[in-house]
Amino acid sequence: MKKILILSVAVLLTASLSSFFPTRSELSLYDNFIRLHVIANSDSEDDQSLKLRVRDKILEVVGEALADTETKADAEDAMRSILPEIERAAAEVVTDAGHTESVAASLTEEKYPRRSYGTVTLPAGTYTSLRVIIGEGEGHNWWCVLFPRMCTKPAVSAAEQEEEFTDAGFTPSQYRIITDSKDAHYVVKFRIIEIIRSLFD
Repeated sequence: MKKILILSVAVLLTASLSSFFPTRSELSLYDNFIRLHVIANSDSEDDQSLKLRVRDKILEVVGEALADTETKADAEDAMRSILPEIERAAAEVVTDAGHTESVAASLTEEKYPRRSYGTVTLPAGTYTSLRVIIGEGEGHNWWCVLFPRMCTKPAVSAAEQEEEFTDAGFTPSQYRIITDSKDAHYVVKFRIIEIIRSLFD
């Protein structure tokens, strides 16, 4: 009788906790993003100001290229094809500002800390990233999300944002994990995703 009771309790605990563990689909939410990482030459006021001007130009160029993309694969292909254009446009901003630093742009895999963008919080982990380095790249960074289009579009309503993510291939469950930060169920899933992914990064 005692063994049956212990087994019953174990089954109940397993069943109740299993809902908190992310599914394979939820774990793959990292794979659906393309991030932007702009790194300033230094932390001087002038270099930090230049970083923001370079950022604005990059968002303009990339925004046009991503306007009609519907999947992450499409977005990656579009950005790879314009990497030289991104570098040229950013270099023009640097030159026009009276600087001589070089600019290097690459589409790569890069580790990011946990980061919030309005109502969306992304777990720490490795993401596909458009990495732009100005000069020595020893200054503070600027991060954003290029796909789904969070920093190349005007502010949108919550419903429009969810539609943007859904159109980009995110499941409702994935979207809830990164937006329902006040729901304990999703908070736990979010943390477990970070822990599991950190074991493989």
